[in-house]
Amino acid sequence: MLIPSIKDRRAFLISMSIFMLIVVIGGYFITLSNTNFVQNQRLMLSSIARTQATEIERSLSLSFTSTQILAHQITLADNKLEHFDSYAKNIMQSIPGIDNIQLAPNGVIEHIYPLEGNEGALGLDVLNHSKYSEAARTAIENRNMIMIGPLNLVQGGSAVISRMPIYKSIDGPKSNEFWGFASALIMLTPLLNNTGIHELEKEGYAIKIEREHADSSEIFQFYRSLKPLNSDTLVKAGIGLPTGTWTLSISNDINGNVLTRTFNMLLITILLATVCSLSLYHILIRPIELQKEVNKKTLELKELAFKDPLTGLPNRRYLNDHFQQLIFQIKEHQTLGAFIYFDLDNFKSINDTIGHDIGDKVLVEVAKRLSQHKRTQDIVIRLGGDEFAIVVTQADSIGDVEDIAQKIISCTQKIINIDHKEFKQSTSLGITLIPNHGSQALELMQCADVALYEAKRRGKNQFVLFDEAMRKRSLDTHAEELALKKAIAEDQLILHFQPQFDLTLGTIIGAEALVRWNHPEKGLVFPDSFIPLAEQSGQILELGNHVIRKSFEYLAHRESLGLYPILLHINLSSLQLNDPNLVPYVRTMIEQFNIPGHYIGFEITETTLLTDLKQAKKTLGYLKAMGICIAIDDFGTGFSSLGQLKNLPVDLLKIDRSFVWDLEADKDDRMMVEAIIAMAHKLGILVIAEGVETRAQLEMLKSFNCDLGQGYFISRPIPQEQFDQFPENRSVDQLMHS
Repeated sequence: MLIPSIKDRRAFLISMSIFMLIVVIGGYFITLSNTNFVQNQRLMLSSIARTQATEIERSLSLSFTSTQILAHQITLADNKLEHFDSYAKNIMQSIPGIDNIQLAPNGVIEHIYPLEGNEGALGLDVLNHSKYSEAARTAIENRNMIMIGPLNLVQGGSAVISRMPIYKSIDGPKSNEFWGFASALIMLTPLLNNTGIHELEKEGYAIKIEREHADSSEIFQFYRSLKPLNSDTLVKAGIGLPTGTWTLSISNDINGNVLTRTFNMLLITILLATVCSLSLYHILIRPIELQKEVNKKTLELKELAFKDPLTGLPNRRYLNDHFQQLIFQIKEHQTLGAFIYFDLDNFKSINDTIGHDIGDKVLVEVAKRLSQHKRTQDIVIRLGGDEFAIVVTQADSIGDVEDIAQKIISCTQKIINIDHKEFKQSTSLGITLIPNHGSQALELMQCADVALYEAKRRGKNQFVLFDEAMRKRSLDTHAEELALKKAIAEDQLILHFQPQFDLTLGTIIGAEALVRWNHPEKGLVFPDSFIPLAEQSGQILELGNHVIRKSFEYLAHRESLGLYPILLHINLSSLQLNDPNLVPYVRTMIEQFNIPGHYIGFEITETTLLTDLKQAKKTLGYLKAMGICIAIDDFGTGFSSLGQLKNLPVDLLKIDRSFVWDLEADKDDRMMVEAIIAMAHKLGILVIAEGVETRAQLEMLKSFNCDLGQGYFISRPIPQEQFDQFPENRSVDQLMHS
């Protein structure tokens, strides 16, 4: 119990230290923030003070100039007073804030405008008055305007008196002779109201206007708001006037704002410190629990990584990680084991025709059946797609392994009902024995793959036990695939041409291009030896495009030699016909070699059409639009459909050689051939018979109105050099002689 308590105390101390540290740092930043806030407020107040001081300065200066204007007018009028009232009235109408204007010749007030209400000031001797005499004599001596006040008026409010000395003339000998004073009583209250100072007070600002006496340093206040000034935000601005400088002081009480900001930020700091310290505390006191949680999650993730999400079976990663250990256990216990690798035959057709969602349900049902029928000690694995495997960890004999394989075949063959549809699957299995066929995981998986391929080659829906002969065949096949790839790349594939003969005109009108492999070791290899290899290895499209290019090259070659034109037929496989790149590739060849489309024909078998009739019809339509001749090869051997034939853009039917071979002896063949020709002609389709080997066959076909013939009687497939020399016109006798 001691160790956990020490760990708790240590965690508590660390957490409290973090708490205090965050609070101290937060307090520091709160102080900085408040200082910055106060500085920003002072900057704002400084701007307001400068603006307000400027406005007050403008209004007061304008009012003070009234005495200067009056003094100037009196001097210009040679000190005559007849127009005083007119002068005073004009000045007061032009300059706001003036209550009255006074004129004091020799310092005694004799004229006031307006007089009403101001009669008491008449006769006041400014020069001899105890309150005003000193300032008046200083003004005369310095020739300066003076200001008296502030004065608290009986009627309320405050005012100042602007007083300007007047001299007898502007220049000359009398320019220094004093004549009197021009004075103006300026009401401060309405003047300040016009500057908007009271609006600032309503907004919470505290304001004071004052001036300091130049000699006595006595402070005179002109205006002070009821709200006291705040020293924290106090700013001052000078008001420059002709009589001296006044000071505008302004402040704003932000103590409440600062207090609110401080409280909010301190609360956030304490909350943040609390959350951080508590989080750290829980992290520090729960290392064991956290480790347990991590271990638990790691185990769950590992299980997910090793489990197929669709079927719930172990997946390929599980096999890669555990197979070698299982092999070691089988060898250690000196028992017989096996690796059975299998997939569902033709499963791709379900995904392609019905949909992947149905395909997934089929896989789930198959996985369920495999799990139900497996032995407890065996492991069923989904490798991906429709591929599965079973690791047999213990078997008494090879017969036991074969029984397990047979059970797999039986359970997958049972009808599967999904969404009111029935599906019947078959499976092909490849089996390797452990340790008979190896003790390395990769080696055993490769052997099982070879055995699976052999099971498919033998017809599918069966299991095959691996043997070394299969490995050799697999290696040989791989070598042949590489050799074929090299043959395509190095142009070892050549074309032979079998002429096609117009039975009516007796002329060569075309030929069929037949590919041959000029093997560097085996010599000339015929297509039935390498076309299946190309299809199996996925090279059929590349090989097919190679034949198409070579055919266009040969037509361009004939044109360059000035040979008679021919229609050259090229065989297309089902994969080529469904290749979306076929039409663009053919169009490119036409443009590259400048060969019109009507010099090219494509031969397609009925079986090829049935692979995807909709796509085939679409592709053939594009080819037909280029002018290319469309021929149905081996007609009559497949599932012939006159309805489909009518809907396809077919130009030519090619009667299979199996009908022509026994044409002379077999009445049924004759009737079949004659019917095919008649039917094709009714549909506007030409007919060519292949496999013509005798004159009798040729004459009989001619009597049936067959259009074209092809076969050994006319010519065997011949190399390019010989076909270049082949004459365009030949009689039947010449054909027999050749």
